[in-house]
Amino acid sequence: MKEDTSFRRSENKFIVLEHTFDEIQEELEKHIPVHSFHTEYPLTLIETTYLEDSDFTTFKEYLSRRKFRFKIRFRCYGYNGKLNKNDFWVELKIKQKAISYKKRFKLTKNLFIPFISGENIYEKVSKINEGVKGFKKIYKLTEELIKLNNFKPVLITSYERVAFQSKNKSVRITVDRNISHKSYQNPSIYKKLRAIVLESKISGKIPKWYKAEESKLALLPQKRFSKYTTGINSIYFPARGVYNFYTNYAETKIMGEKTYNSLKLIEQSLKLKKPMKIKK
Repeated sequence: MKEDTSFRRSENKFIVLEHTFDEIQEELEKHIPVHSFHTEYPLTLIETTYLEDSDFTTFKEYLSRRKFRFKIRFRCYGYNGKLNKNDFWVELKIKQKAISYKKRFKLTKNLFIPFISGENIYEKVSKINEGVKGFKKIYKLTEELIKLNNFKPVLITSYERVAFQSKNKSVRITVDRNISHKSYQNPSIYKKLRAIVLESKISGKIPKWYKAEESKLALLPQKRFSKYTTGINSIYFPARGVYNFYTNYAETKIMGEKTYNSLKLIEQSLKLKKPMKIKK
């Protein structure tokens, strides 16, 4: 049986100010079990490397509130205070209206630079992803998007996470702390985010206990929140402020040629359930 590494979710994000990380974990555990890939360590370390072009188009597309957009990131995980930097998940994350799609495959550290540089390493990567459902399609699509947009690594974001998931997987909640950002090219440029971020992903009916916990934990719903955008603001546009997700220069209906071609490629390749009319 092939491993399915794709996800389709509706996401809600919150900032938590009145409770500590431990208090949140203790409260949620009353209703939903902790979900961890390592049974001994419920807390997961996550480090994400984001790709971007020289014009920061992915960043500006978020600011412009584009209903159909995407980003490419590379993630590694760790436990007990140690990151495993030898293995990555390459993730293509697509936002289409209120739904997020995540397509991913595995990559080893030694193949990171060859992959983003456009080298022909398909056979090597395919061996790592034997049994991964839809690997060839997502590999080729991600490879083409990197080439089309001339993407380069620009930002590294790190944090600690505890995750909760119901047995039927209809409810997933993540709580992140110690979020920090640094420049990929110059790691000395560093910024720590002073916030605990809770994200809920629920399919189907919302449980009564969840509605009660939203109030009890004083969760502050965020119409817009993005670790990536806070990172780019912090590192490349510090004068904008960390949480500024709005700007005049990006609120435009004009779509660049590369973005248009990228979205058409995504739509044609993945055959998303709700195709959109993409206009330049």
